[in-house]
Amino acid sequence: MLKWRGIGSDTGSGTAIAVAMLYPIFMLVIVAISLLSESGRVDQALQNAANRAARTAALCCHFTGDAEQAARASLLAAEDAAASNRIFCNNDFIGDSRIVFVDVAGDDVTVAPDEPVGPGGAVYVFLSCRVPPEILGGVGLPGIDVMRKAEGVAVVSPYRARSGG
Repeated sequence: MLKWRGIGSDTGSGTAIAVAMLYPIFMLVIVAISLLSESGRVDQALQNAANRAARTAALCCHFTGDAEQAARASLLAAEDAAASNRIFCNNDFIGDSRIVFVDVAGDDVTVAPDEPVGPGGAVYVFLSCRVPPEILGGVGLPGIDVMRKAEGVAVVSPYRARSGG
């Protein structure tokens, strides 16, 4: 014999209550995953820009002044690429970056138009980006910027100054 369950039966109400209780937790998990993925994307873009600028400076020029200009041009291109990928900095991305040349002995080399970049030395590019919280997953507390830093390093090629003859 079939029993009729009319209005007022409690069939299924436990499921509805469980879903209603777990919904905020699911939403927090989704927001956290979005925040972490956007943060990783920003960090990866900054690290890529620092590595590319250091590599450009290490391979391009014989003098530190020219190499620094090449690295800054690479950072300008990286800033344009970052803007097209929705990565913005609230600080002067290129102006706040530092480019340091180090010789084989580990001493800093001054940046001058006639100062050569010694083979075997290294070029360090230090970037900092103050990322607005809206970029990080579309959530965040307004007015609080997140500082991200990246360091790129490249060894100056000992073969770049050789002539083809």
